[in-house]
Amino acid sequence: MVQINPCFQSLKREYIFPIIDDKLADLKRDFPHAEIVNLGVGDISLPLAPSIVKAICDATCEMGTEEGIKGYGPSCGYPFLREAIAKNEFAHLGISAEEIFISDGANSDTVNIQELFCQSAIVGITDPTYPAYLDACLLAGKKTISLPCREENGFFPEPPQEHCDLVYLCSPNNPTGIAMNRSQLKKWVDYALREKAVLFIDNAYEAFITSPDVARSIFEIEGAKECAIEFRSFSKSAGFTGLRCAYTILPKALKGMLDGKEQPLFSLWTKRQAIKFNGAAYPVQKGAEAVYTPQGRKETQAQVQSYLHEAKRFLTALKELGHTCYGGIDSPYIWWKTPPQKSSWDFFDLLLKQCHMITIPGRGFGECGEGFIRLSAFSTPQKTTLALERIRRL
Repeated sequence: MVQINPCFQSLKREYIFPIIDDKLADLKRDFPHAEIVNLGVGDISLPLAPSIVKAICDATCEMGTEEGIKGYGPSCGYPFLREAIAKNEFAHLGISAEEIFISDGANSDTVNIQELFCQSAIVGITDPTYPAYLDACLLAGKKTISLPCREENGFFPEPPQEHCDLVYLCSPNNPTGIAMNRSQLKKWVDYALREKAVLFIDNAYEAFITSPDVARSIFEIEGAKECAIEFRSFSKSAGFTGLRCAYTILPKALKGMLDGKEQPLFSLWTKRQAIKFNGAAYPVQKGAEAVYTPQGRKETQAQVQSYLHEAKRFLTALKELGHTCYGGIDSPYIWWKTPPQKSSWDFFDLLLKQCHMITIPGRGFGECGEGFIRLSAFSTPQKTTLALERIRRL
């Protein structure tokens, strides 16, 4: 019989979402009329902005005409979107449209980027972390080094003493909600340049940054173009979770070694996308382009501010009740410390059963996530009010 990839046996960590689904099903069976407040998975709660809807509909109608037929699009994205991103997000940083690659999601890009690197590459991964990073490394048979993000170090992952070839960093962070400031990012850029490493910067929550000392892009840090790849998404900043559109910034200055010679990773990623990706849908890319119109910016930024307002409500109320919480300032996530003697799963169960509220146990993000739960502020004012009323009664 055909042999299965043995690396699947390395996936020993419990996958939390099926467990949460089972617990939710039990709750619905016992309380069929319960109003569940879902603050877990981190999905959007506001509808698509009107200007985006119009752009998608117009593009779809365009494709229904002889003149507007669109078949397979460019694997790296349509020029109109790449140019809009370069102009509006990176013109001051010297990033060109050619260095921007459109995709169907940051999740896809952050795991697929590993294909550019050999199996023996050593990967540094923060703990707690977005689970896909670690799982992708395990499936690829790569060795990983844990970079602890604990309360006592302000949830900042310090560069390790040992060598890493690749490092995953998420800032603003999912799940802790903490963003690294410029001096902290500079430590990582210095480490990468010294170790000849590549930083994978997941910047999916850039739109939520409010702190003046937090960089909007890794490329604000000197030297980053020679050692970093940045990933961004329209999912949370513009409500595209159901549409799937993101982009990766891979500078031409970033290089690796192949057969003893330096090779630009830019050309290798271009080739990889041409082989394995047929491009994001044309109407979706037109919708993403609409984000950069004056009306699109106004509408999407209002939604981001709405989510940040709900995060502030949660953060303020929980602290007033005597709880210890982090995040919620530069991101839509609250990292809520569990009460004494309660594990993250214990606290999750308590909130589910007593408050009919879904969160995410911190243990599901790694060993260092134990003792916390993640609460998503992708909420509406009504849902936040209901959740806080139940918490106060707990």
